[in-house]
Amino acid sequence: MNARVEVVRRPSLARARTRRAVAVALASLLASAAFGEGLAPDGAGASDPSRSEPLAAPPEVEGRDPGRSPAAAVPAPIAQVVHSDPEEIVGSGLPEAPPVDGYRDDLERSWFGGGASMTSRATAARVRKLELGAQAVLGPAHALLAEQGGGELGQAMLAAKLAPDLPLAHVALARAHWAEGDRGEAARAFADALLAIPRNLEAALWLASSALWIAVIAFALGALGFVALASASALPRAAHDLGDLFSKHVPAFGRAALLGALLLVPVALGEGVLGLALALFAVGVAYGTSSHRISLAVAATLLVLALFPVAEMAGRVVSMFAADPVADAAYSVAQGIETDDDVALLADAAAGDPLAAHALAVRARRTGHLDEAYRRYRALVEQKPRDPVALTNLANLQFQRGAIDEAIALYTRATAVHDSAVLWFDLSQAYARSFRMEEFETALRRAQELDADVVAELSGQKDPSLIADLPLDEVALAARMFEHARGDAFAAWLRRPLAPAWLGADGRHAALAFAGAFLLALIVGTRFDHAGACRRCGVRICARCDGTVWNNQTCENCHRLFNHPETTEGGLRAARLAALRRREARVERLAQAVALVLPGAGGLLARRPDLAFVAVMLFAWAATAWAWREGALPDPLVVGAAGPAVFLATAVASGLAYVVLVFAALAIRRSQ
Repeated sequence: MNARVEVVRRPSLARARTRRAVAVALASLLASAAFGEGLAPDGAGASDPSRSEPLAAPPEVEGRDPGRSPAAAVPAPIAQVVHSDPEEIVGSGLPEAPPVDGYRDDLERSWFGGGASMTSRATAARVRKLELGAQAVLGPAHALLAEQGGGELGQAMLAAKLAPDLPLAHVALARAHWAEGDRGEAARAFADALLAIPRNLEAALWLASSALWIAVIAFALGALGFVALASASALPRAAHDLGDLFSKHVPAFGRAALLGALLLVPVALGEGVLGLALALFAVGVAYGTSSHRISLAVAATLLVLALFPVAEMAGRVVSMFAADPVADAAYSVAQGIETDDDVALLADAAAGDPLAAHALAVRARRTGHLDEAYRRYRALVEQKPRDPVALTNLANLQFQRGAIDEAIALYTRATAVHDSAVLWFDLSQAYARSFRMEEFETALRRAQELDADVVAELSGQKDPSLIADLPLDEVALAARMFEHARGDAFAAWLRRPLAPAWLGADGRHAALAFAGAFLLALIVGTRFDHAGACRRCGVRICARCDGTVWNNQTCENCHRLFNHPETTEGGLRAARLAALRRREARVERLAQAVALVLPGAGGLLARRPDLAFVAVMLFAWAATAWAWREGALPDPLVVGAAGPAVFLATAVASGLAYVVLVFAALAIRRSQ
């Protein structure tokens, strides 16, 4: 089969994952051998030095030479460090296993030894993956996807089977089904890709970081836009009232200049766009109705939340891998792409960190050092007696050494805290070995209820000694990374264009400033008569300038024209009414155009600021999600088209909801 394997590299979520290119080199090797070709072109599998960044330095430990690299701090070979207590491991009774250089080599051996067909190789690799407690067989899966972009249906199906938690594999399968004309299967495969995102740590972090990035931008821009829009109609009245503080004879341009200078004071103090928004917010509260004030308060709250806690959470998610080098190294072990530096770091931290000890136990099991794995899992179970992964994997080692009763006891303890098809299958194997057939059938039935496909694959091997490890808990791993991550620097960088000074330095500053502006504007706004505008003819109304007025929404002339027609000559009244009707028609056409063009304007024109606020936020989300539909960060070659589909779907849904609100606002205005 002629094949061209294109080697790709997976960018890092935390700028510390470039060593994952090793997995791609394996993908190239597997594909070239499986498809009957030579190796990829020279340099195809090498890392790009221009894109490499150093891994975060591990914490210093006592007795370690700071002048040496982590790899140099541990004598070679690494096994000499992790086999530091021979008295504890001699006599475990475990069979000798041929050591391998790593999980990648073990899977490679299973792949190439699985037979001549791609299906048999995939089955062998997948079963070995289950035995070793791995989430996916990424090397062969990527190799299959690299072949003609994963467009061939058979290869795409194998890739999805090898890596069921890899969204990219399901996307390739959906494309293959689509190319075959099977639209229903394509839709189901794409749905599987979406469902696989939360099961894949890197895909979930990519989606979460991009979604939080979009939320910060959309909420901040939407809230700022609404504050500006809601305050715009009050600016002419505020300028008139401000001029009256100096003299009733201040011309209109002078009043506008006075108001502009006052609004720009926070900007002059260095507070930037957020300072200007604060000033506009105060004007809107002072001149708005109660519904305006409530909507402005909600907008200000959302603005502060977006720029501070949400932005900091986004920064924490972005920096999770780099925040905890031990967890990062443990994840590398779980994926089978660890380096000597990772192993050295874990060996340094294992004495005081159960996660590091657990990762080393996983690695020892996968590399054939069963005595070491047995010792480490025993210590882990003593430290964490309710850890289902440690209990199951130690039970597997007990099973291998022939201690079936001890294995059953450990499996039973694990089932009390965890429900897994693999765990129940292992327990059924132990029951079968001890000829407890009733318990065997019960355990196997429970395993089939949880995941019949996995059980069928394991049972299909017809190997009474076959058992499978549980993988490291990626949820707990992610929780630990998130706990150690800090997003302050990222959030400050994100806020700097909008709030470069005091307001942006701390969320409490911004919250206090907006709360103070709200209260001050509310108090000041009730201490004087506001200028208004006649709703019928649009003329300015001011009690200070005009003397007696009926209210700030109806001028004297319109009041007499509509409420006391007997005081107006008939011909003049008819001409005035015709002029007002022509003006109303022009205003209505302009209002419709503005409502269709300017987000939120329709709600304000209908005197429904709540609708205006929701419309602005929907428009902001739709525009931002569309602009960043490919994600705020590069795809680490795990998501494929599934991630952009999520953002496109939310953008389209928000856009449709925005259009509905615009026409609803226009209908409300017409009814008024």
